[in-house]
This record gives sequence, structure tokens and C-alpha cells, in this order.
Amino acid sequence: MKKSILLFTAFFMISVAGYSGNIKESAKEAEFTFSVSGMVLDTSTGEALAGVKVILEETDTHAYSDFDGKFVINGLTSGDYTLSASFISYESTFLTINSDIIEDQKEIKVKLDKITK
Repeated sequence: MKKSILLFTAFFMISVAGYSGNIKESAKEAEFTFSVSGMVLDTSTGEALAGVKVILEETDTHAYSDFDGKFVINGLTSGDYTLSASFISYESTFLTINSDIIEDQKEIKVKLDKITK
């Protein structure tokens, strides 16, 4: 009986130790995530553009700008990304961004040029 209790206790302690390691690793990963936020504007008028699709090419993560031209993409890890913005009757724009730029700059300004023929 004592051996069974001792064996159960040892197994339980090993399980708890392994689980707590996973929690620490998850917390560590969560610390290194960031968000990209910005505003999409018409280059010539300076007006906000709603409904612009903003994509981070490497992750295929995207968002659409709201009525005020603002967008947010959450949960990114550190690294370099290519941000693209596209909208009907506007030329697509591509920007290279990384986590260092995001930390220094509160909001990215994305400007789109209207297609003229």
C-alpha cells in the first residue's frame, strides 16, 4: 500500500512539473508578440480609406481598415514582415516592417495612390 501511494505521488509530482514547464514556455512566447496598427490614407487628399485589405505577406494574416481608415493585426512574433495594402481603383502598396520599428512607432501610415488613366 505504501509503495502504491509513493508511486502515485511521484507520478503526480512529475506530471505537475512537466505541466508547469509548458505554462512557463507559453508565457515566454506570449511576451514576444506584438501588434501592427496603422491608418490607410489617400495620398493626394489625405482622407482615410475604409475597407482597404492590409496583409502581412509572410503570415497571410490580414485585416480591413475601418471607417476611420484604421487597422490592427495582433499576435505577431518578432521578425521582418512585408505589409501590403490593396483597394479597388488604387495601386497596391508594399512596406517592409519589423518588430523594432513597431516598438518605436505607434501607428504606421499607409498611403495609397489612386490609379489614373
